[in-house]
Amino acid sequence: MTDTSYEPFSRQPEYIEVNRGFIRSLHLQADDRVLDLACGTGTLGDLVWELGAAGDIIGLDLDRHSLGLARDQFSRRGPGQGRGEFLFLEGTADCVPLKGRSVEVVLMGNSIHNLPDQGKLLREIHRVLKPGGLFAFNTSFFAGTFPPGTEALYHEWLKLALGYIQTKDTELRQQGLPGIKRKRGTSHQAFSKKWPTPEEFSQLLLQHSFDVKWFCHRTIRLNRESLETVGAYGGLASVLLSGYPVELASEALEAAAAPAFAALNLTDVRRLWLEVVAQKQ
Repeated sequence: MTDTSYEPFSRQPEYIEVNRGFIRSLHLQADDRVLDLACGTGTLGDLVWELGAAGDIIGLDLDRHSLGLARDQFSRRGPGQGRGEFLFLEGTADCVPLKGRSVEVVLMGNSIHNLPDQGKLLREIHRVLKPGGLFAFNTSFFAGTFPPGTEALYHEWLKLALGYIQTKDTELRQQGLPGIKRKRGTSHQAFSKKWPTPEEFSQLLLQHSFDVKWFCHRTIRLNRESLETVGAYGGLASVLLSGYPVELASEALEAAAAPAFAALNLTDVRRLWLEVVAQKQ
């Protein structure tokens, strides 16, 4: 079944833990007003609230469905450590409906790669941050995310997913039905865009009046369930298997996860996440 939001993977223990470590490393102040850009289902904001690490938290996302899930998740929470309000707004990360110099911290969780114009994004973040405010993001889409030797698992996963689609295509044709057609150009192909290095991210931030305080790597271990869950996400399936019907692409990636691990005799695979913290000049 295709997932239209990132919610199932964002609730996986390994995803929560890698983000919990990220939030803890920031040492946010109790009265900081935090903006969580492209918040999705609210994982980062929820962790900030859970840890009592800030005052008001504002989650902003373009997707209404994800925002609805975030609101539902927060409404089910018991009294937490959060000291202020938790607000949700609909909007794009590069056009924030807030006044200038209105927040102390801006966060982005594994989403900066989705913004086509990162210069525009950084100018907007610079606008809404107070002087000396922090911009912190993490991402698993950067040059170096795959430790040496781990690429084989992802290649096997995609190969088996394509085999799954080809089998479905053969079955349909044997029944006298139209086969599965792939429509090229419907989305960007996987890995067609060069992922930035940490140094390139640092240079981009400097060009937009941010001083990089630090960047580091954090390891996450993905297992069969991790790949099944993220593979079922339509947004990823439409890129990894671009041109195929999204529902079928999601089904194929989900089905191929366990055989891919089995083929390489693996139970999990490491992946590195980049964490970057910069300060407004």
